Amino acid sequence: MKRLSICALILLCAAPLACGRKDSLLAPPPPTPQLWYWQHSLVNGEAGLQTSRKLTDRARAAGYTGVAFWDVSFSYLTSPRWPDHGGRYLKRAMDYAVAQGMQVLALGPPFGYSNDVLNFNPNWAEGQRVEGARFKVDDAGRLLRLIDSFSGLANSGFESGATGWFNNRDRGVDVDSSTSHTGSKSGVINNAPGNGRFSQLLTLTPWRQYHLRLFLKSRAYAGPPPVVEVFDAGSQAKLRQYQQIKVAPTQDWMQVDATFNSQSSSSAWLYFGVWGGGNTGTLWFDDVSVEETALVYLIRRSGAPLKVYDPSTGAVFREAVDFDPIKDSGLTGDPHDDYHAPPPVTLPSGTTLKPGQTVAMDFYAALPVELHRLGICLTDPAVQEFLMENARQVMAVAPPQTGMFLQYDEMRQMDSCQSCRAKGMTPGQLLAWHVGQTIKLYRSLRPGLAFYAWSDMFDPFANAHDDYYLVEGDIGGSWLGLPPEVTIMNWNLDHLKESLAWFSGEDSKQPIAHRQIIAGYYDNHNGQVAASGELRQAHGIPGIDGLMYTSWEDDNSQLEEFADSARKSWNDYRSSVVSAP
Repeated sequence: MKRLSICALILLCAAPLACGRKDSLLAPPPPTPQLWYWQHSLVNGEAGLQTSRKLTDRARAAGYTGVAFWDVSFSYLTSPRWPDHGGRYLKRAMDYAVAQGMQVLALGPPFGYSNDVLNFNPNWAEGQRVEGARFKVDDAGRLLRLIDSFSGLANSGFESGATGWFNNRDRGVDVDSSTSHTGSKSGVINNAPGNGRFSQLLTLTPWRQYHLRLFLKSRAYAGPPPVVEVFDAGSQAKLRQYQQIKVAPTQDWMQVDATFNSQSSSSAWLYFGVWGGGNTGTLWFDDVSVEETALVYLIRRSGAPLKVYDPSTGAVFREAVDFDPIKDSGLTGDPHDDYHAPPPVTLPSGTTLKPGQTVAMDFYAALPVELHRLGICLTDPAVQEFLMENARQVMAVAPPQTGMFLQYDEMRQMDSCQSCRAKGMTPGQLLAWHVGQTIKLYRSLRPGLAFYAWSDMFDPFANAHDDYYLVEGDIGGSWLGLPPEVTIMNWNLDHLKESLAWFSGEDSKQPIAHRQIIAGYYDNHNGQVAASGELRQAHGIPGIDGLMYTSWEDDNSQLEEFADSARKSWNDYRSSVVSAP
């Protein structure tokens, strides 16, 4: 299907925007900053309610003006198994904040960190296609066995010394003949002054699923966590797997597993080790293996079909007739592994498949990344039904003054399954379309509702570009789905000045002028330095309304210092964009 133009896409969205139109100049920043804080809470009972109220009181005393409730209860409002079914405690927490003179934000469903929603049905996860995986009927005619197309690694156990792994010539990387998991040798990284990496070029079959395994040991190690990654041989930006390994400073041999999809890559680099230097101590690696696998994190829904067929004739075999129904019981909404044994494919007594026969299989599989995170499909009809019911429940508990915080954030997979790709959109167009539909839904329930959105998925200086993690295509243009009344919660602290300018509407590629809140602090353990430094980056850029104290580690130790520094630095920022009266 032909992919839609950006202008054609915008006509589908809820926001009445015209392509290329630049909005009127932003109003001056307020005389005093809005000060929000990101309240990580679990308000599903009396204890959680009291904890929330105490933190609200503390924030109010420090001069904060708004609370963004980061609470899993928003996702579970429709679940009868949730202790706060119906959200009565969550409503009381939000009402209390409003009574203290605070603005409040409710959370929309999470589209990047979707594990909570996927607990309703893990098959709602976005999944990547696997094409043509080969299976052979066993001699008894009762089982399909996967044919592994991977040719193997060179020197997988380091028994042949430096063969195969030492392409980078990193200092501190060697072979150790005194320590091993099996055999007599292992790869070792010892006090590497910079990068310390092993690597090997892999020959892959495109659009197949693979399993990587290695063993790791540490002694007195201190530094950045070791990493394993796979990327296309022609472009490091085309990432196929990335995983940080949690390892204790001193630890005996541990097994590390990862699953990845080769996507379009026929050749890819496998890397593991440490990056950036600053590490001391010793890490050992041994018994590295790669194999083709199949059906791990298998998704079963209409937009992710499974087909078994004859690779020569194309004849399709029938599920529940020629082979038994296939389901991966290891697929859960909140996975806690990076690989598990795939489900067996058994054959019923009346199958037309014969012993020794080779068949091919196409299917879709989710791929947990970074802390076992899964993303949700943007187009599945059942997902849309959940979103509508969840929106009704959120609006039922949210006070009239509530703003809606859209949770499009770090979406590592997108536009991969059949139902998404059938729309003929790029990932950026698909995301823009979906934002428009979501805003339209909430507006139908509460006209005049204020909207807020994280910056990253709409920011080319962050994630809105081509080759972002496992997303199949370019996320560019996603920003065109944001109507001008959406306030941007900007957390691109590494490129803050460029990102703030991008959303101010001064770039012809993004002509919509958005109000912005700097989502700052980010656990840097110095609230005064964070707030003042972030506002310095904003100098000369219009439309900044304030800052949000944002901690993902529940570190509220700098709550007061951050607010105090923001207030002291505000006039300098304000005078950089407007002559204060």
